Amino acid sequence: MRKFFTSLSTKTAAALIIPVVCCIQACTNSNTLNEQVVIEAFNKVLILDSISSRIPDNLSYDDSLVLADRIVDGWIREQVLLAQAEKSLQWAELKFEQKIENYRNALLVSEYENQYVNSRLNRNVTEDEISAFHKMNPELFKLPEHVVRAVFIHLPEEENDLDSAKIWLQEADSSSIPRLEKWCIERNATFGLDSEYWWFLSDLFDQVPLQVYRVEDMLKNRKVVEFTSDKRTYLLHVLDHRLKDLPSPLEIASERIEEIIIQNRRKNLLDELRDDLVKEAWSLGLISRDSIQH
Repeated sequence: MRKFFTSLSTKTAAALIIPVVCCIQACTNSNTLNEQVVIEAFNKVLILDSISSRIPDNLSYDDSLVLADRIVDGWIREQVLLAQAEKSLQWAELKFEQKIENYRNALLVSEYENQYVNSRLNRNVTEDEISAFHKMNPELFKLPEHVVRAVFIHLPEEENDLDSAKIWLQEADSSSIPRLEKWCIERNATFGLDSEYWWFLSDLFDQVPLQVYRVEDMLKNRKVVEFTSDKRTYLLHVLDHRLKDLPSPLEIASERIEEIIIQNRRKNLLDELRDDLVKEAWSLGLISRDSIQH
């Protein structure tokens, strides 16, 4: 057994580890290694098994030595700091012990509640549930900025044959969109052709750098807009819009609504658990209470 002194250097620790690594590589299957003490500090020990379990089998001897050295050095530092903390905080021992107890209790309760909920929580949320929640709570989903449903393409400015693309973009239906997508791919054009997708206006302008002076007029326009910028030609068709501070479309809010519904289910499960456990404890006589004397 090697005793620890605060003056022990990293090099000394490394020298101590060399025979340990040899043992790990030569005898990893030996049960006698499990309790072999590598180093002792402040009446606590680090055993060989704790080190070997953290060293991957495929490491070379040199890499194993480096990693083992780090493990031992980290353990030493942890023990030194822990010992110093315990020494320095003795004056507040009662208060500190209470904090430790509170933390332990919180961890136990949290772990139990998580296991309880995870084994019972229904995470399937239907579209009808999402839609109903959205209708009942529109104030929760006010838009921070304008949003639009829009389709667009952009391609090198020298492309002149845009008539078909404009027609398909104007129609933007299940028949025209596949043809327009094929047309874009053939010309290596960039496109956004999901007619059901809602864009925040700032995100759309990142894709389509249209200069707009009267935003609301632009949003109301349902015709294909053509413009050029940085030697590229852009075609944009706004299909629908919703103004800032109005309730958001369901498609934008659906993911958040699903999370809210699941969290509400979690809360209800925990509330029921706590109520049931309290009722059971009273019924079993595990809780007693004296009346307050006036």
